[in-house]
Amino acid sequence: MKKSIYVLVAFLSLGLMQMNAQVIQGTTSSSSSDIRFGGKVGLNISSLGGDSRYSYDSKPGFHLGAVLEVPFSDKIIIQPEALVSLQGSGGFFEDDLNFWYLTVPVMAKYNVWDELYIEAGPHIGVLFADNLDGNSFGGGGTNTFLESNTIDFGLGAGAGYRLDDNFYFQLRFSAGFINAIKDTKSKNRVLQVSAVYFL
Repeated sequence: MKKSIYVLVAFLSLGLMQMNAQVIQGTTSSSSSDIRFGGKVGLNISSLGGDSRYSYDSKPGFHLGAVLEVPFSDKIIIQPEALVSLQGSGGFFEDDLNFWYLTVPVMAKYNVWDELYIEAGPHIGVLFADNLDGNSFGGGGTNTFLESNTIDFGLGAGAGYRLDDNFYFQLRFSAGFINAIKDTKSKNRVLQVSAVYFL
């Protein structure tokens, strides 16, 4: 089941990238040389929004992966990404909750002025590892979580600053719409600080 989901996400992300390239070539004067590839790395501060009785405290994590920058016009850029992201929660648990996702955000960036951009867009995430098995909550060690959801879907918004032709910095908040833990209010909430290097 998980393998088929990985394949689906891969095809979706490749399809989005190809569609963006075709739209640009068909509707603007931009050429394929305007599309840029880069690497991205950064810090996550994550939690699980929902039921406060489980004390979903924030925890640090990280993300890394690849990005494309596809100019749509002079002001608008589409930025698909493929990231490995460590998220979850700290707090009132036997151990921190760790969720490893492959996330595919597709962000629309708008040039506000000079090198400052604002951005927003959806993301889909596929869970490929977690530490729910045997983890407990409630302080007594007798209650255990059951099962995690494999898919996460949500929206992100933020801002970024282009330092020069190669370096770009981002601040983004992403909110998931699907519970990370089945039958428990536990939606992903992630604040990200990132650095991107374009080739």
